[in-house]
Amino acid sequence: MKTKQAKPVKAQQLSSYYEESRGLERDLINEFIRSRRIAWRVAGAVGLFGLFGMICGIVGFSQPAPTPLVLRVDNTTGAVDVISIMREHETSYGEVVDRYWLNQYVLNRETYDYDTIQLNYDTTALLSAAAVQQEYYKIYDGEKARDKVLSNKARITVKVRSIQPNGLGQATVRFTTQQHDSNGAAGPKQHQIATIGYTYVGAPMKSSDRLLNPLGFQVTSYRTDPEILLND
Repeated sequence: MKTKQAKPVKAQQLSSYYEESRGLERDLINEFIRSRRIAWRVAGAVGLFGLFGMICGIVGFSQPAPTPLVLRVDNTTGAVDVISIMREHETSYGEVVDRYWLNQYVLNRETYDYDTIQLNYDTTALLSAAAVQQEYYKIYDGEKARDKVLSNKARITVKVRSIQPNGLGQATVRFTTQQHDSNGAAGPKQHQIATIGYTYVGAPMKSSDRLLNPLGFQVTSYRTDPEILLND
C-alpha cells in the first residue's frame, strides 16, 4: 500500500490560518476584558449597597428609640385600648410648663358647672395621683355630694390669681371662687391658697388620655386653706 504524502501548505493558507488564530485570540482577550469590567461593576454596586446599608444602620442607631406601646384588652367587652408609656420621669419641665398644668388642675378641680362637670371630673382624676384621686372622689360621693347639692341650680367659677412653683415639685396657687345661682344671685368671693405637690410620671396611659396629659403631670398632694386677710 502506498502512503499518501502530505500536501505542502500554501503561503496563502498559512496566512489565513494565522489571521483566524489572531482573531480568536482577540475575541478571547476582549471577552476576558468585558468579563472583568462586568465583575468590577457588580462588585462596585455591591459595595455601594453595603455602604448605603451601613449608613442607614448608623442613622438608625443614632435615632431615639420609639415610645413603646402596650395593648390592653378589656376582659368583659373585648375592647382593645392602646396604652403608651413615657420612658422618663421628670420633677419639672420648667416654670412655664409647670404653671400651665397647675393652672389647669386648679381650674378643673375647683370649678363646678353642671354642663361640663364630667369633663372637669375626668380631667382632675387624670391629673391626680391615686391618693389624691380618692380624696377628690369623696367630694362627689354620698348624699352631700357637690353635684347633688348644686345640681343645675348653681355654678362655681374660679379665677387663679397667682402661681408660684418652687421648681422642686411644690407650688403655691392663690385663687378665688364664687358661687352663682341660677336666679342670678352671686355669693361672696372665697379667696383660697392651694399648696400642691406634683411631678411628671411615665405610668402606662391610654392614648386618648395622653392627648389630654401628654407629659404625665400628676398632683401628689393637694391642700387648700382660706386666705383670711382677703376674705370678708
